[in-house]
Amino acid sequence: NAKLVAFEHTRDGPSPPNTLLFVPGLGDGLLTAPYAQSLADAIPSSFSFVEILLSSAYSGWGTSSISQDVEEMAQCVAYFKSLRPNGKVVLMGNSTGCQDVLGYCSFEGSRPLVDGAILQAPVSDREAFGFVFPPEDYDKNNELAQQMVKEGRADEMLPNHVSLSILGARCTARRWLSLTSPGPEHAGEDDMFSSDLDDRKFQSTFGVAAKRGVALMILYSGNDGFVPSTVDKEALVARMEKAFVEAGGLLSKRSGILPGASHTVKEEGRVREELHERVTDFLESVEKGNVGKT
Repeated sequence: NAKLVAFEHTRDGPSPPNTLLFVPGLGDGLLTAPYAQSLADAIPSSFSFVEILLSSAYSGWGTSSISQDVEEMAQCVAYFKSLRPNGKVVLMGNSTGCQDVLGYCSFEGSRPLVDGAILQAPVSDREAFGFVFPPEDYDKNNELAQQMVKEGRADEMLPNHVSLSILGARCTARRWLSLTSPGPEHAGEDDMFSSDLDDRKFQSTFGVAAKRGVALMILYSGNDGFVPSTVDKEALVARMEKAFVEAGGLLSKRSGILPGASHTVKEEGRVREELHERVTDFLESVEKGNVGKT
């Protein structure tokens, strides 16, 4: 697709044989992740850092979906696999980009395989929206979106006041319900990381990714402002990792909580350095084929 863009950070020297493809979060785009440039400089010279600009970037998320993102990511993976046929390809997502990465590794359908996945700040949009929006407004918005879907208007825009003022983009009823994933079913496509999901849900995502041979590292920000204080981060990450490992997955030994980190690791200094170190270690392990062994 000629309208899709990938921005590759280049360095002096020969072209690296391996590729780290980065997918930013909701509302983000090229170079908006605070750590993008520093991480591009820090990773091993055998990897190239590439930012993917999906059609859902910036304000495009309101009319897109995880499934559409996955289809576009598959085109990008295929391109870099053709460019570097003997190299490794690792996906890394921040925030909602984590849904894209896990969806790529677990959704049904045929697409080019990747060697590794990094989930940085895999938080629940449903739980985050629950305290970003006033409770009464949140419930009314869900009811309005559900009614529009029942009337066959799932791809029509919700009124501006629903998402534009707080989230910076207009949103279809379908995407709103994917993100907010109302109960009791919690069936939203985006709803992959909520703390109240049962083990079967994690098995259908993390477990499937494991069976497809994808190595994994989770980097859950210790001071993530989009995670309710009622959520036990350590317990939640442990459940995700358990679903992955029990299905035979190769989990990085440095997977887990990233202490002191905000949602997008905007902190410089030691917190950012630890992000760099963990990602570097994971990429080196993927390249050597020893993830989880050292």
